[in-house]
Amino acid sequence: MQWEAQRLCTDAGDYELVVEKQKLDWDCDQPIDSWKWAVVFHGTIVASGTTNDMESAKRIAEASVPTKP
Repeated sequence: MQWEAQRLCTDAGDYELVVEKQKLDWDCDQPIDSWKWAVVFHGTIVASGTTNDMESAKRIAEASVPTKP
């Protein structure tokens, strides 16, 4: 049996970064997997998106953390 992470979370200062697997099954033999990423500030999503690769989702989430002025 192979286990696979479905949701990853980490902190970046006051922000929480979340990456989770999204499965899209259109009754095909091969389901489509994508990864949703989000930057959360005290429960409010300040940036989000999707990509086809977990590593890309992590990089985009990290790059989307707002910088302090």
